[in-house]
Amino acid sequence: MKKLISVVMVLLLVLSLVACGNKPVQTTEAPGNQGETQKPAETQTDLPKMTMKMHMNCGTSDYVYTAGEKFAELVSQKTNGKVTVELYPNSALGTSAECIEGLAAGVCNIVFDPIDNYAAWSEIANINPAPYLYSGIEHYRKVWEGEVGRKILDAIGEQSGKILLGAGLQGVRIMTTTKPIKTVEDVKGLKLRVPTSSMYIETWAWLGATPTPISASEAFTAIQQGTCEGQENPYGASVGLSMYECCKYVTETNHVYGTDSFGFDKTYFNNLPAEYQKALREAAEEACKYLTDLAIEQTAEKKQVFVDAGCEIIETDVSQWMAAMDGFFAAKFPYLDEYVKMIQEVDPKK
Repeated sequence: MKKLISVVMVLLLVLSLVACGNKPVQTTEAPGNQGETQKPAETQTDLPKMTMKMHMNCGTSDYVYTAGEKFAELVSQKTNGKVTVELYPNSALGTSAECIEGLAAGVCNIVFDPIDNYAAWSEIANINPAPYLYSGIEHYRKVWEGEVGRKILDAIGEQSGKILLGAGLQGVRIMTTTKPIKTVEDVKGLKLRVPTSSMYIETWAWLGATPTPISASEAFTAIQQGTCEGQENPYGASVGLSMYECCKYVTETNHVYGTDSFGFDKTYFNNLPAEYQKALREAAEEACKYLTDLAIEQTAEKKQVFVDAGCEIIETDVSQWMAAMDGFFAAKFPYLDEYVKMIQEVDPKK
């Protein structure tokens, strides 16, 4: 009898264990995701906090700096405060060339500067100061906020080992001179201060001027002393250089639409968490569109400084200057021909 009772108890125990093994597992369903089990907290991504140093060669009063602040703000928002971008204006970390070179070594993590500063590593970057590529702001935005601009940035990045994100308008270049320049003929023999870039030097030599490559900081003194008779820069930079004090004429040649971009070392960027890469890309695009808006808005304000100083504003026939550049790229920069054509093909005025 005892043996029978023991067998029955064992059978009951086995049946109990089987029943427990077939019991449905309780799940916690997130709203809007019915049927999906919530991931255990310990498997969720725990991203590290990071600080990125950003080089800028502009000063804190420049609207490019304002766009840099916007970028830092957006990155913080998009990473829930986990990534902090520290701004270093006025080349506090070194020159642009030194900082681009130092990206791989961590001298800085981001460079926010004109893309032609990459010309030492990628000849394609010379497209930035190339003259008379755009029919106006609408054309510029179509290029740099679209597929063509992305292709150019990717090509520069491929040659230089960098990642370039976003493209914003630094400004449209005009001339400030000590004598009136109304036509292309008036520029013949003009001693013009230009940046130390082959594109600027070749452009003004092609037009018949005498280009004098010196640093921007020396331009005011050079014009005062008669070494130069003028310079070319966007309105904003020209005000920053106090050109309204030494140049009484402004000619709106609108010859170059300068572009700034956010540059990263490729290895550094690709090793960042995917979430951070996405946040940086989005922030760069938004900040660069903001920069273009600022450049357009503040050009009128900076122009007024010259007007208030009694300078004469000359609205020259830009089509004559564009015609004077015929054959320039084929003769001097044939390797840019592919990119020049890409830009011209998306001109909405064609």
